[in-house]
Amino acid sequence: MQRQQFQRGRWQQPLTATLLALMMMVTLFALRGITPFGNHNLLIGDLGVQYTPFFTDFVRLVRQHTWSFMNLHQALGGNWMPVISYYILSPFNLLLFVGRASQIPVMIAVIIMLKVATIAGTMTFYLQEHWRTTSRFVLVFGLAFAFSGFVALNFFNVMWLDALIWLPLVTWGVDQLVRTGRTVAYFGWLFVSVVTDYYLGYMTCLFIVAYFGYVITAEWPKGQSVRAWWHQQRGLIWRFIVTSLLSVGTTLAILLPTVLSMLKTPKASAGLSNFFLVPTFGLEFFSQLGMGTTTYLQRLNHAPGIFVSTFVALLVLVYFALPQVKRGAKVRSASLLLVVFLGMWLRGFNTVWHMLSAPAGYPFRNSFFFSFVLILLAADAWHAGVQQLSRRWRWGLPTILGGLMILGTVMIGPMTSWTQSAYYTSLQPVNWGNLTLSVLILVLAAGVLWYRPQWTGLLGVLVGLELLGNFNVALTGADFGNQRQYAAAYTQAVKRLRPQTTAATVYRIRNNVPTVAAGFAGHYNPYNDSMWLGYNGTGAYSSTISAATIQMSQQLGIFTRNVRRLSPQGFTPVTELIWGVKEKLTTTGTQRVGSYVGMGMAVSPQLLRVHLSADAITNQEAILQALRPQTTPYFRTVTSGHDAVYTKWQINGADTTFPYNHRWWITPTATGRLYFYDPSGTSKYSTMRVNGHLVKPKWFADHQTMMVNLGQYRRGQRLQLTFASQQATVTGMHVATLPAEKMTAVRHQVAQHALTLHQYRGHLRTSYVGNLTGTAQKRWALLSLPAEDGWQITVNDQRVTPRTALHGLIAVPIHSGDNHVVIHYHVAGGRLGVLLGLLSLGGYVVLEWRRRN
Repeated sequence: MQRQQFQRGRWQQPLTATLLALMMMVTLFALRGITPFGNHNLLIGDLGVQYTPFFTDFVRLVRQHTWSFMNLHQALGGNWMPVISYYILSPFNLLLFVGRASQIPVMIAVIIMLKVATIAGTMTFYLQEHWRTTSRFVLVFGLAFAFSGFVALNFFNVMWLDALIWLPLVTWGVDQLVRTGRTVAYFGWLFVSVVTDYYLGYMTCLFIVAYFGYVITAEWPKGQSVRAWWHQQRGLIWRFIVTSLLSVGTTLAILLPTVLSMLKTPKASAGLSNFFLVPTFGLEFFSQLGMGTTTYLQRLNHAPGIFVSTFVALLVLVYFALPQVKRGAKVRSASLLLVVFLGMWLRGFNTVWHMLSAPAGYPFRNSFFFSFVLILLAADAWHAGVQQLSRRWRWGLPTILGGLMILGTVMIGPMTSWTQSAYYTSLQPVNWGNLTLSVLILVLAAGVLWYRPQWTGLLGVLVGLELLGNFNVALTGADFGNQRQYAAAYTQAVKRLRPQTTAATVYRIRNNVPTVAAGFAGHYNPYNDSMWLGYNGTGAYSSTISAATIQMSQQLGIFTRNVRRLSPQGFTPVTELIWGVKEKLTTTGTQRVGSYVGMGMAVSPQLLRVHLSADAITNQEAILQALRPQTTPYFRTVTSGHDAVYTKWQINGADTTFPYNHRWWITPTATGRLYFYDPSGTSKYSTMRVNGHLVKPKWFADHQTMMVNLGQYRRGQRLQLTFASQQATVTGMHVATLPAEKMTAVRHQVAQHALTLHQYRGHLRTSYVGNLTGTAQKRWALLSLPAEDGWQITVNDQRVTPRTALHGLIAVPIHSGDNHVVIHYHVAGGRLGVLLGLLSLGGYVVLEWRRRN
């Protein structure tokens, strides 16, 4: 009878939790005026400058039936598999195809609301199945997970929410495995978890190992030895291991090419120190048990987001004090909690959890596992019956919890003074009002729990309001975008660029205009405009840019803020030539690039022998000499005169890192465009003036390397170059003129052997076809394509092997005379990944069939 009742009510509580969570998200977004209930869109953080362009480009390419795994819309171009596997594969992303492309930010907001609601549903389902109960109160714990501190702080990292949806289902699958020996649910949900977000899916795999140990030891007979227990459980343990490996192996069709591509990306936070077993936080950890401790402004550096409501935190303490909970169960639970805690607290373990690379911003991305265990233990206490708690603990435990929250908050100030670290500074200012409110909610919840236990509805409302309040506080400081302005700007930009995006020939565009900036509240740099609008650009902001592209760009003087950001700034006619840049977008229109010849050119072997150094002007000189040798240099170094330096250690009362102010007299030795390059990256370009006129770059690039265009000057014209620096001398700084007539001569010669590529698009496959003429001296073709492993190129129907040129481009051998070049791209590791995936799936099917028969 009880089982029939359980089956009838099996879906009632999860559906109710889903609907309640959706209503809470609708209420929150409506109060904040967020789309679709207002004009504020979520073009904030990385969701605004990374994920939305990725989603927009993906939708465009699918609708046009022209997408392939080589995407030239990002930087030089690159394997798009990492972007697809990390950002795109969530089933919720199907909603992106609803409506016009300009309304994708609206659909993203809808997707976030639905994902948060689904988290509540799956967590409620798991807890209900774990305890075999239909209690209505279990949905309160589902809401606590859906509105946990991690979700409130990271909801705009929309792809991470999928991991929280699938985690309860994966753990349910483990429960099924241990209870019944059936593996289908575990195999399937682990596959879904990894394939929809491999990054947090990897963390899920680590957590599941600990969770399996927690579950399988639950029924350890009293007095049984470890040896006897192993003989009894080893079959189940091996089934768990094999099922886990085959489930993850089935994802290799996607994961293998993704991993091979990601291995070629630079890592910003690599280093042995990241594996030291030192603490990453202190007592302020306990402050996170209360509401409203972290806002959007602290998103890049904050304490672990473990908030799950003060009521749930109280129940966790109650669990360890309940007399009916056996000591062995408490030890198991404490061990599971400790494993997850150490994964955050000790830096080395934290690095392992984060795929062996310390996160750059958005720290403690594994904190939701701690919240999950807290909720599991709180639900366990509720299921066991909290009224059996002894009276001395009924107010003792709330006092302990309140004291920990107060202690954690009070310690932030002294720790900031003692350590002077950016981490503790980011925790300021402390919101004492929210701490007071958290303590009051804790007292009220404890009072209801002990004196009015039948008022479970009031407890549920109290928890719901606290969760909603914490989420609302987490939105403080978010610079929401303007959806109407964004839609208008996007539509106008798409219309303006239609000739470029529909062109049959392949070429690149440099964009100096923030085309969709009107939709943003704050400053916007158009790193990903090319993906947003569908043209082949020169910039990118992504963790998937190859290290070769970043390195080559830096060595050629193109501004890269960090290993994830490649800008369209710092180009010269030389870099525009070899990158295949045909047009520049300006505020007044589209400007033709004078040095453009095509997407490739016949070159001599000398170009392949060019090795780039730290000096961008020297490197570009070597490229020009390889393209058209001459006895005199192309870049004519200025005559250096007197450099008057005065020091200024403070500006407006604050210390400056650029104390040396130079007044450097220089004289150009040729007429033309004058360029400045500092290989040490110690110059403050924002202060740079020539004869009193400000010549700073359009983008802030102080303390970086970048080719700076100082303007057009005549030979013999005396110039005073003023700027601040970290160096007391100008030694090593390179200033030189590139005469226009010299660059024209190079272009004229190269154009006679240039390659114009035509693109032929189809489903999952794009072909690039072109012709060029080789000579006895020019037996190689330099292609303006990134150095990737997946290129398949034929010259006159003969397969050729590409080789890397200039550290980041490719070159192929050609013949003297006419050459017909056909270029295809296949994802490196794709076929092997599919084969291994099919073998893993087949292996699981065979093993499951044998088990059942």
